[in-house]
Amino acid sequence: MIPEPQRTYLLELMAALGSAANDFILAGAQAMKFTVAGARGTKDVDFLLDVIALRDEPLQLGTILNRLGYAPVEGARNFQFEKPIPHSPETMRIEFMAPEEYKRRADFRVDVQEGVHARACMGGSIAVAESTLEPLAGKLPSGEPFSTQVRVTKPHALVMLKALALRDRYDNIRGPREARHDREEAQTHAADIVAIIRAQTNPNEFRVNLIDQFRSDPQLGVRVMRILHDFFRDAGAPGLTVYREHLAGSAPADRNTQDALRRELDQAQRLVITVLPPASFFAVAAAIDDSCDWDRLPLLVEDFLSTLDNARIAVTNNLALKLLPVSAFGGAFGRGDVLLGSASETLQDLPEEPQNLLRGYLTATSAILRANEELRPRYPHALRQ
Repeated sequence: MIPEPQRTYLLELMAALGSAANDFILAGAQAMKFTVAGARGTKDVDFLLDVIALRDEPLQLGTILNRLGYAPVEGARNFQFEKPIPHSPETMRIEFMAPEEYKRRADFRVDVQEGVHARACMGGSIAVAESTLEPLAGKLPSGEPFSTQVRVTKPHALVMLKALALRDRYDNIRGPREARHDREEAQTHAADIVAIIRAQTNPNEFRVNLIDQFRSDPQLGVRVMRILHDFFRDAGAPGLTVYREHLAGSAPADRNTQDALRRELDQAQRLVITVLPPASFFAVAAAIDDSCDWDRLPLLVEDFLSTLDNARIAVTNNLALKLLPVSAFGGAFGRGDVLLGSASETLQDLPEEPQNLLRGYLTATSAILRANEELRPRYPHALRQ
């Protein structure tokens, strides 16, 4: 549960927001406390904001923050706010994030209300939708008891956000000056992913929810699945490398510790892979990429579209997935994997949820073909809108 004194001031904020508190979704490490027993400590409170709802609110968020004693964090461009906690050396810091589709052009910020911005967050709309109400009780700063419900990001949506953050931090997209900090953040995100998945009592249900949340954005779904697979697929994968660094940072350097680290890394790798679709899913996703890549693989694309057109099947039809060219699977697997005969054979072995994600992925990825003025007249049935 959220510790003191942060809980007191989170309750203070929720009380001041009134009904608008429902537009504030706890994310990050504070959300993990509702899922993972003994989750790592943190003092910051991250919120995903339902921006559209807040823009319609008569409540002025900037006025409320000012009345509660918050001030913008220097350099944070009005998406981080903090205030000193009375009679304590600690501060209460809050950060606002929002779905990236609402961000300014050529800027990472989202305008929420006057004087209040949010940091654009990939997958934010999904995380807002994939949230649930949780009880939170304690005392206000006045000492008065107060209980409420706070909206919290669900575990599978947290894993999505953590996977995207892990990729960015591992790649050090902010440049050499942030390399050390990004590496430490990557270690934390990898550890959080393992902790969230380990806390699930029903891995099958979690896997279904992890995949199903991407119905509105299948391209993001395949991206997240690929990140998790690439970062945890074997002992040398980058996610396990930074997880080992995380564990080793607080462990004594002796033989027993090294044995325990190896056991934990083996278990972590199995845990993450258990909630992912099988390897054949990634082969079909790669075949979709190649079969829609007109600039790089025009002959393969023509093969695919010709098959669809002759069968009078649109690329957006569910049946189109089964007609991906066999030749598209030639490079889909890594060395040592078994090559597939066809998409149709592969799909028979995939559960419903990964199949649905792949169908959506084909529809989204093929949009560039459906917009191609050269191809549409040649393949009218395959590329009909």
